[in-house]
Amino acid sequence: MRSTTGTARALPVRDEDTDPGLRAVHAQDVDEHTDPGRPMSPPYDGPAWLARVPGHSPSVAGVGLLALGLVLSILFAGVGPFWSLVVFAGGWMVVAREMLAAGEKHPLVDWVPAALLRPVVPALYTAVTVGLAIRMLGIGLTPLLWLGGAGLLAYDQYGKVYAGPEGIGRYFEPRQLLRGTAPVALGGVALCLTALFLTWVPVTGSRYGSSAPVPRAPPELRVVDAPRSSSDSVYSMFDESYDKGWDQAFSVTMEMLLLAVLGLMALHPEVPRPEWLRFAPIGVVVLGLVWTLVQGGLLLGPLLFLAGLAAVGFASVYRAFQPAEG
Repeated sequence: MRSTTGTARALPVRDEDTDPGLRAVHAQDVDEHTDPGRPMSPPYDGPAWLARVPGHSPSVAGVGLLALGLVLSILFAGVGPFWSLVVFAGGWMVVAREMLAAGEKHPLVDWVPAALLRPVVPALYTAVTVGLAIRMLGIGLTPLLWLGGAGLLAYDQYGKVYAGPEGIGRYFEPRQLLRGTAPVALGGVALCLTALFLTWVPVTGSRYGSSAPVPRAPPELRVVDAPRSSSDSVYSMFDESYDKGWDQAFSVTMEMLLLAVLGLMALHPEVPRPEWLRFAPIGVVVLGLVWTLVQGGLLLGPLLFLAGLAAVGFASVYRAFQPAEG
């Protein structure tokens, strides 16, 4: 008996945790890794804040911030219905492209056609969101959401669709904006965008129509600090008295056209382009002049905007008739 017991004690005890051949298989491991209908995917080892983001993409996180900012913008002051639709539709395409690149599928984005998943789409979308973030500059949660979303998109898409020998950046030479008369146009556009934050139309009297009811009380009651109709949020939705440049119709479209002028001036000289394209900046300046005369008054905002347009116009005319510049 002693020898038997001694022999039994001499045998090594095999630990199932240290022997990979005898390691216990847990139920959750079977469910997650042995499903024949799902492809094997490597474990995620990236930043923790992207762990639950579809495709683990900063661009998708940026689109999410823009969507939240878009909802708050609709409730308060936004970019208008057209540009809101552009943000929504473009964000959908960017999310579809990022999920496809990550090998993930979802019924909401799988139907997006391949023609809308080319690199030019996220490149244009990023440029538009940066422009809209400039329009939404201010103090509060909504501007932070717009800036954060546009910043994440620019950070992520720069390496994916702009930089590199096959990126969109091969068509542009940003240093073109620092040569010749291009800095004049750059300063003019900056002045125009600054002018949109200033007063454009004076608000005289009540900001609301004369048909808005004024709170009254029976003569035997004394109303203390009765609210004026101008503080009624219901009638504020129908207010047609504007003051800031951003409040004018088509102001965001005018901003995008001015930024497009800078984009045209930043094109690489060797990039082929139609002959009429060099006159396009002059057309934008003419449109801006007409828009300012229709929407603005004799105030600081419109006057500064006209000064910025004059600078852009000078550079545009000079470059149009001096195509070899730069």
